[in-house]
Order: sequence, then C-alpha cells, then structure tokens
Amino acid sequence: MKIIVDRQHFLPNCTIGQITVQLDKAPDTPIYVCDSMEPHAIDWSKEKKIMGKTAIPCGEYDVEYRRSTKFKKLMPFLKDVPNFEGVMIHTGNRPCDSKGCILVGNNPRNNVGIILPRLINSCNCFKVLEKYIKEAVAREEAIKVIVTGFF
Repeated sequence: MKIIVDRQHFLPNCTIGQITVQLDKAPDTPIYVCDSMEPHAIDWSKEKKIMGKTAIPCGEYDVEYRRSTKFKKLMPFLKDVPNFEGVMIHTGNRPCDSKGCILVGNNPRNNVGIILPRLINSCNCFKVLEKYIKEAVAREEAIKVIVTGFF
C-alpha cells in the first residue's frame, strides 16, 4: 500500500496537501482520504532545517507501525527520513502540533476561498487512514509514504 502526501499549498508557517491511498490490489485507483499539514517546506538545496519548524524532504519512506510513547498506542512511523527522527502521521489541528510530522484532517477555507493554516476533523480523518494501514498490516503488505510537491 502507498500513502501519497501531495503538497499543494506552501504557506509561511505550514504546508498543506492531500493524502490519497493506493492499494496494492487497485494501484491505478487512488482513494482520497483527507488533507495534510506539515511544517514549512524548504528547498533543501538552498536552505537548512530549523528544528521543529521544517517539513521532511520529499521522497519515499517505508512505514513501520509501532508503539508511540507520545500517543501510547500503535502509530505509523516513517523510517529513515534524512535529518529527522520519530516522524509520524498523526492527529493535529495547527502548525504548532507538528515538529516535522504529517498531520491529517480537512483543511478549511474562509468565506472567499482562502486556505487557512489549520485542520479540522483530524481524529475522524486519522481513523479512516488508520483503517487502511491496519488492513495492510493484517495482509502483511509493505506500506510506503510518498511525499511529493514543490521541493
């Protein structure tokens, strides 16, 4: 199974994207799950990481489903992320809820359609994504996160 994080909106304090899932049994039919929010994405060739305020580099990462000391339950962790440790996909609503992790939810817009730097419905969106992850774990499928976008 692949979890695609497609970064689309680069705001001063966060990066907003969309998350889709590609199941091994239907790889040509991506399923929209929710929106994502990460810290500010940088051009790694020109900028340096700022601890807790920088998004992970674009790339493909294996997922390990293991116990989180923060959340006290099994969580999806991205493995071997350059310059980062402990990157998870988890719930959160504001940029300050992530120190480099990928947050899930629905991205609201204001009454004239401008993207807001926050997420809503995070817990419900995580439950949907977690269902796909648990099903893949039960089938003993490899799970990958692919982060795409401008940088």
